[in-house]
Amino acid sequence: MLKAIKIIILFALKILGGFWLARKLNKGNTSVLCYHGFAYEDEYKFRPKLFMRPESFAKRLAWLQSSPYKIVSLDEAVNNTHNDNLVVLTMDDGWAATKELVGDILAENKLPLMLYVTSYYAQKQGTVINVALAYILWKSVGKTLIIDEPLIGIRKKYIIDAENTVSIVNDLCGYIDNIADFSMRQKILLNIAEQLDVSLYSQGQLMFRSLNSQELNDLQSSNVDIQLHTHRHCSPQVEQAFKQEISENINFLQNIKLKNALQHFCYPSGEYYLPQLPWLKESGVITATTVFSGMLTPTTEHLQIPRLLDGEDVHQLEFEAELCGLATFLRKLY
Repeated sequence: MLKAIKIIILFALKILGGFWLARKLNKGNTSVLCYHGFAYEDEYKFRPKLFMRPESFAKRLAWLQSSPYKIVSLDEAVNNTHNDNLVVLTMDDGWAATKELVGDILAENKLPLMLYVTSYYAQKQGTVINVALAYILWKSVGKTLIIDEPLIGIRKKYIIDAENTVSIVNDLCGYIDNIADFSMRQKILLNIAEQLDVSLYSQGQLMFRSLNSQELNDLQSSNVDIQLHTHRHCSPQVEQAFKQEISENINFLQNIKLKNALQHFCYPSGEYYLPQLPWLKESGVITATTVFSGMLTPTTEHLQIPRLLDGEDVHQLEFEAELCGLATFLRKLY
């Protein structure tokens, strides 16, 4: 109901010229868009901000190309003085569906896009366990899960409901993460999926997988700039551990024949702390993006760049209100 009221208000403001005025007032500012993965099946219903339908993404790009906005790289947005309404495209994590489901869209448009890659699963090549497990439980509400893995000390029974899926994921990951053998962790996940009758394959493709080195390299021909997102998708508050995450991330990505220097970073899940900013600079990072809404302006700290988190649940009018800066203004009113 609240969403519907919001859309009606935005529609009225657009008809009255509010979007046009906001765009004029925000000339010289940039909207940085953030995307994540794409849906093979029904993942867009599971987490609409994390998994978008490929056709929805294609419509966004088509609208942007015919809009008054100029699509530029992040480098151009932060380094050039301009008087345009700019848009920057960024994408987090490095899900395999970026190549498998929207690779043709990216190749056809060749728009500048910065892809922040977390490298642990890109290196290991398996299903991202915590996300896949959450998806399995989301599809299994009302079922009972029995875990009996005596070799690793797991013997538990869970009755799955809509309220306890997060706690079950956390509990199971606490056990699974302590298993040293990667293939064993993957086997336990697939056993859970089989027991609950949830497939992690779509048309023969493994879901919730990260891009591999060859796929990452191939994407560069579509004007995709590969950049940093930590190795294990975490944001340690201890300097040595934080720098180690970046170092391992760099070491993996440097195995790819990169076209650009690794000097841009995205905070995992948007989690960051002010003491980390000088650590980033010491690691050679010149820009870092968050998931806080807002616009990149000439006075924005380049290690705290705000972004619009786009997704399947973002209405076109909400999207346009963010791009023109009207949504940023309205948020300041309440």
